[in-house]
Amino acid sequence: MYFFTLASSSSGNCALACSGQTRLLIDAGLSAAKLEKALAAVGERPENLTAILLTHEHIDHINGVARLAYKYSLPVYASPKTWAALADVPSYLRNDYSYDLCLGDFSLEFCKTSHDAVQPVGLVLRAEGRRLAYITDTGCVTRGMLAALSQPLDGLVLEANHDRQMLARGPYPYVLKQRVSGEHGHMSNEQCAQLLSWYLQRNGLCRIMLAHLSETNNTPERAYAAAAGALQAYAGDEAAQWLSVAPAVGQSAVWQFD
Repeated sequence: MYFFTLASSSSGNCALACSGQTRLLIDAGLSAAKLEKALAAVGERPENLTAILLTHEHIDHINGVARLAYKYSLPVYASPKTWAALADVPSYLRNDYSYDLCLGDFSLEFCKTSHDAVQPVGLVLRAEGRRLAYITDTGCVTRGMLAALSQPLDGLVLEANHDRQMLARGPYPYVLKQRVSGEHGHMSNEQCAQLLSWYLQRNGLCRIMLAHLSETNNTPERAYAAAAGALQAYAGDEAAQWLSVAPAVGQSAVWQFD
């Protein structure tokens, strides 16, 4: 099993999880043309995708999904209520998440997140005896998230969207600042670090990737420093071996689970 992101920011989000011949695209927040180029750059072809998994219906997660799905006849999966907000995906390609969902070599679990979308979810993917959690776009930690993170993981992709001071002093209008920092917005670096401490205390070390960083209200250095502080108590000087930041554009570090 291996995993990496192709884009991760408020401008577009997309990741790829692979096991055997199964290739799952998580979100499609770039245009179809950009997604095709991004996949080609990492040696993948869209026609070989098994399915597209959507976390919610915001444009930075679904920008290219309708065109990509239609062009390559790719099944698209989303939470049932999300489909009411996605009119462009052909009906014959639409599929609902279910609690016993298996796609090729993967089985999937879902957790509720807290975001101003219709029915947003985080994902836990299992393959080859490994567990990977992908949780972004949540303004607070939900019970479902805690349940998903209560068991050991091999990899955890977690939102570190903004630095609170940068957001407060930044150019966003007041209403948008309130939305971003609210319970249905995005997790701050501090919230991310607190959740990491909770997870590490219960389950020990796993690979961690910080995702969905704001290009206006955060920096990779600030996000990394906050998370590294949480990791320090468990990994010491080896924290850098466990922690990475997903770039806004382009391939992240590749997680290979042997």
